[in-house]
Amino acid sequence: MISTSGKVFSADQRGLTETSVLKRFSTFNFEKFNSEHTFPFGNLFICNDEFIVGGKLAFFLSTEDSYQLFFPITGGLNIVQGNKECAVDTGQAQVLNLGKGEVLEISNRNLTETTNYLQIGIRTDMFLLRASEMLFNFDFDANQNKLIEIISHPKLPFKVSAGIFAERNQEIYRLQSKERNFFCFVIAGTLEIEGRLMHERDALALWDLEEVKLEALSNNASVLILEF
Repeated sequence: MISTSGKVFSADQRGLTETSVLKRFSTFNFEKFNSEHTFPFGNLFICNDEFIVGGKLAFFLSTEDSYQLFFPITGGLNIVQGNKECAVDTGQAQVLNLGKGEVLEISNRNLTETTNYLQIGIRTDMFLLRASEMLFNFDFDANQNKLIEIISHPKLPFKVSAGIFAERNQEIYRLQSKERNFFCFVIAGTLEIEGRLMHERDALALWDLEEVKLEALSNNASVLILEF
């Protein structure tokens, strides 16, 4: 029985943009994709599942003052912001401060293989950290069957955790307070999250609760969690 307030964003209801360079699935309304059922969740307004062809370059125009989080699932990225460039690989997460109107160049370093990454955007009016201070490393192999905290910084208004689980492993995620929001994206496999059956690339928004129960229903089920 589901007793918590929430909304499921099904993978098959996402917006799709496809070119010769990029394939993008958008959980929320983004660019030409607009649906009354995929409105932003508080300050969280971008959750894009993107694939860039080997050796190719894509552009991102920021429409809000925001934090942009890049989380490679396979492969690695080079990101250019102004005259600064940063590299992000699997096992890393990069957060960038972007002002409205700024443009990023996002390229796939691998010449032959497609890179898959998540891009998450959170509105903000705070610009406090340099890009070099917002590159976070983690190791799934050393921390299986539990959630690991990937991003937690006193100057950032959000936390990011993630985990990979074998079938039937369970976890409880505890929020800092009941006033905080919970958002998760299922990277792979199937999980039950707070009584809801979640499949690969589904997303879930929850609010007005203090903890979230998760159980893996398949092997190598992986999930990314954002608390804000």
